[in-house]
Amino acid sequence: MKKKRRTKGPSDKIRSLAAISLASKVGYLKLSDLAQDKAAEAAIDRLPKRNFKAGDTVYPTSSKGPVAAVVRSGRVNIVRTSASGKDLDVKTVEAGTIFGDMPMLGQSMLGARAVAADAAKVSYISAGDFEKIASASPAFALNLARNIGPRLVDAEHRHEQSAFQPVTSRIASLLLKLAGGSKEVSGYTHQEMAEKLGVYRETVTNGIAELKQDGLIKVGRKRIALQNVDALRKLETI
Repeated sequence: MKKKRRTKGPSDKIRSLAAISLASKVGYLKLSDLAQDKAAEAAIDRLPKRNFKAGDTVYPTSSKGPVAAVVRSGRVNIVRTSASGKDLDVKTVEAGTIFGDMPMLGQSMLGARAVAADAAKVSYISAGDFEKIASASPAFALNLARNIGPRLVDAEHRHEQSAFQPVTSRIASLLLKLAGGSKEVSGYTHQEMAEKLGVYRETVTNGIAELKQDGLIKVGRKRIALQNVDALRKLETI
């Protein structure tokens, strides 16, 4: 007799949240963020380009060791294969995007693959290539630090929040961040805020209702007024 499974696989909502989270981590770095002088541009232009047809696997490669990919033209789809074998779309990246598994570039695919969306040209950067580019252009390495550093701080902050803070505190922190020093957040739906926090929309709706009930915020259509900024700041403190 077949045993009944005690646990179920992730729901469609969980898969959707996971894809949104993955999309923010894979392919966030742009070539224009790093190569801002002729020396770096020339070094990257010397990298071989490979041509791909729509549907061809771009990543992973057969190369040994860490390697990053740079989309030189066309588009590439980032996908993740579920336990059932179904490919789940994560995002589509355009020309100039860097992705792959290379810690020194702050890049990880987290188990995702890359497939050409249409005719595309891609260059690959090995650890040795990166060192050559950085040697030719010190500004390249400096620009990398400027891009990765804030993301590392933000990732550490999010980790602390998810581990120790209740959802209302995380929402308070997000509202303060979105307000950018003002006392109003506008233009964001509950769904968009949920995606930023990696939670369900209903969770954000309930948390906002609590903050409203406590008199910390006032809610309008796509507009939230911060009524008590000091109290919100106390909430976001672990």
